[in-house]
Amino acid sequence: MTRSTQGALSFFLALAGGGALADWTTISSDKDIYSAYADRESIRRQGEMVRMQGLYDFRRQDFTPDGKGLFSTVVLREYDCGRRQVRLLSAIDFSGHMGEGAPVSTSETPRRWEAVVAGGLDELYWNVACGRK
Repeated sequence: MTRSTQGALSFFLALAGGGALADWTTISSDKDIYSAYADRESIRRQGEMVRMQGLYDFRRQDFTPDGKGLFSTVVLREYDCGRRQVRLLSAIDFSGHMGEGAPVSTSETPRRWEAVVAGGLDELYWNVACGRK
């Protein structure tokens, strides 16, 4: 297992305990659908590369592809501050709000790098992770 994979896996496993220990800061809110939060305490920087936890808390119950109910999703993303890029490293869906309740679905497969789009939700997270605001 590579060092970066071990780091992502250990961070992912730490997330499995839920969001109770995180210090969530509101990033954005659509009062009818969701609120998005960042955990500033989870920021880990290595040069221009930053990892940070985020959370989506849904107003109404959503469902995983296999039909399990969820109210929140905690994600771990990696940000390239110099190149203005982001990728998802892992995610956990929870049965309760704010990362509480039982984990109902997990994903540990890192996604591809994507450009941070100006004015989008990823830009709000990128600003926090990269210390731009």
